[in-house]
Amino acid sequence: MDCGMDDNAMYKIPTIDFSVPGLLALAQLGVFAVFTYWGAEDISGNIDYLFPLMTATAGLAIFLSVPNARIAATAGIPAIMIVMSVVLEDQSDMAFWAIFMLIMVGSISYLPAMALGNQTLGLDDETRMQRFGPLWVLFALLMMFMFGTIEGAMVGEIVDEDSDGNEIITELDSNEQMISQGAMAMGLIGIAVFLATGILGMEIGQMRPWHGGVLASVALCLTAFARYSAEMFDIVPDSGMILAMCGILTLAPCAAYEGDGSSSDSEE
Repeated sequence: MDCGMDDNAMYKIPTIDFSVPGLLALAQLGVFAVFTYWGAEDISGNIDYLFPLMTATAGLAIFLSVPNARIAATAGIPAIMIVMSVVLEDQSDMAFWAIFMLIMVGSISYLPAMALGNQTLGLDDETRMQRFGPLWVLFALLMMFMFGTIEGAMVGEIVDEDSDGNEIITELDSNEQMISQGAMAMGLIGIAVFLATGILGMEIGQMRPWHGGVLASVALCLTAFARYSAEMFDIVPDSGMILAMCGILTLAPCAAYEGDGSSSDSEE
């Protein structure tokens, strides 16, 4: 729906409902909204406004289907972070986070579009699905790394950073580490289910690729519970991020493999 504008409009208002495409759009926007919230929390000078401004602009541009918004967000945010790491002497670790954001923003930006068969990607269905599968697996593994599922399960501690870039190491007790181990097992099983049923096309009972997304989402929720138990969970933004990530992990495979997202509408 283009809000009464012609097909060459610079933006389009998406149809938001409880369909898979509508919920995917909300999940995608939610991730950028939480990144913006986190960035705004750390503002201590004028330069600190840049990151939340970038993420807010990127999220709205993709949500409103601005032309070339996906590639601009995927390449632009990491590029600006690298420039900031060079200009600001106390931001030397930002180059590492730029690589992280390249994978993160790229996955968030392109997974829904690939799942929905967006025509602006310029990909035929076979190529689109060949790229969707590996990108989803990379995204699922990144989520387990980002939220500390893997290090919590294997090392028994989770490492975070404060607003000044200082490491905060939180030791997990035996129960919290057990929850993390369960989360890691659930996540790896989910990835295996997706690989087998989605990428390899195997039949495993009634399992479908999106079931792998559900298992990966459960892994994130278990990790969130372990972090909450260890007092490492900020209820409002962290639960919002978990919800949005679970939406992408589950709904993207559902749209891609079940046909619910085969929308030919040009999202960008």
